[in-house]
Amino acid sequence: MTATSDSDRIIRAWLDLMPDEAPEHAIASVLQAIDVAPQSRRPRWWPTWRSTPMNRTLVALGAAAIVVVVAGAVLLARPATLPSVGASPTVIPSTPSAAASFAPAASGIAVGGPVPSELVGRWMGGHTSFVEAGAGSSLVVSQNSIAIEQANQNGRALLGAAASAPNAGQLRVETTGQPGCRPGDVGIYGWTRSSGGRVLTLTAVSDDCAARSAAVAGTWWQMGCRNPNTDCLGDLEPGTYATQYITPRLATGTPWSPLFGGITYTVPVGWANSQDWPSTIKLTPSADYALETASGPPNGVFHEIHVFTEPAADTQDGTCPDKPDASVARTVDGLLAWLARQPALATTTPTPITIDGHPGAMIDISLRPSWTRACPGDSSPSAALLTPAGSPLDPWGVGIRTGEHDRLILLDLGAGHVLGITVVDLHAKGQPDRFQALVNAAMPVIQSFRFK
Repeated sequence: MTATSDSDRIIRAWLDLMPDEAPEHAIASVLQAIDVAPQSRRPRWWPTWRSTPMNRTLVALGAAAIVVVVAGAVLLARPATLPSVGASPTVIPSTPSAAASFAPAASGIAVGGPVPSELVGRWMGGHTSFVEAGAGSSLVVSQNSIAIEQANQNGRALLGAAASAPNAGQLRVETTGQPGCRPGDVGIYGWTRSSGGRVLTLTAVSDDCAARSAAVAGTWWQMGCRNPNTDCLGDLEPGTYATQYITPRLATGTPWSPLFGGITYTVPVGWANSQDWPSTIKLTPSADYALETASGPPNGVFHEIHVFTEPAADTQDGTCPDKPDASVARTVDGLLAWLARQPALATTTPTPITIDGHPGAMIDISLRPSWTRACPGDSSPSAALLTPAGSPLDPWGVGIRTGEHDRLILLDLGAGHVLGITVVDLHAKGQPDRFQALVNAAMPVIQSFRFK
């Protein structure tokens, strides 16, 4: 089964409104949504599905061309004034050393050597004044520059500066025509990395640009996805982290906008954040994440926590259509009762659970040995279970296959919003079942979830 490209759907939905003109905020929303939209998913939509994102720059250019044809030219400009700066993200880094005192040199970008290689890359962080309300930020560091971007708008610098390293443990930045501060504004920062190298702490020593100081100083997490075109964190050090995109309470038909800290979670050693999208996140044991490539886990081996928003029962017509069944109540009790009636499934009795004060229930599920049907394209027995109630930017789906064991948790977040969590074990042929060990490791992480 294939799905229509998300970018196509977003643009088509906007065009279907038949607008007489193109408001700036509408065009910005379209481009912003496309920035995080994955490509048409692979032929299967299982809980193990990992989207392969399209090149965000090319997508934005293609979408912009379509919008221009319909609505005329679009001017993307930064605000004339700088708003106040928000808080930095919460994490538990190693204690940074005090920044050394430093007397700023005369203006000029060639002060000191290049930025150290251990700082070069994309770092993910919390809300700053340079991004839209609620959104997270990216700090992009090269050997001679830094830039702050909105987390879902890679390549659009909202603040920029030339950068150099005047002394060990120090970073010098200077505005030389980039957005965000006045030309000639110089800032000096001390920097440290955590023991594992994945958490960066920047400490302001001085900065002529107060807004930059408030935005740059703080804690940043290294972007470490196997696929460099996506913005998950990859391997994690022990600590507490926040998601960049998922909106746990996004009602069907409501426009999406990025939400920093939609879910916060705490992990011990041995976990990775392998996916972070508007409607789904995944946390994977590090040993399994080490086997992944840019296109996802190796065939036949899945071992992870999968979180997804607004689940509905998938229509059972024999074709696995990835289409909600409107006759099934989209509540915790309604969905669990429907799953218990499915002839394909062996399910346990629901057990009550509460996470972050929200009531829910959990069951363990597997495919019955007597089940012989398969979804189109599958070579072994399988069944479709849950699908999104609406049309998220990153379509997910939950199904089950031979050899797979899942723990399914459904939470009532209030006001009609249901959140799904699966602990998924699908092992390769001849590999021992690791389901119970995964459940034991995953449940404390799941219990740490906090929802915004």
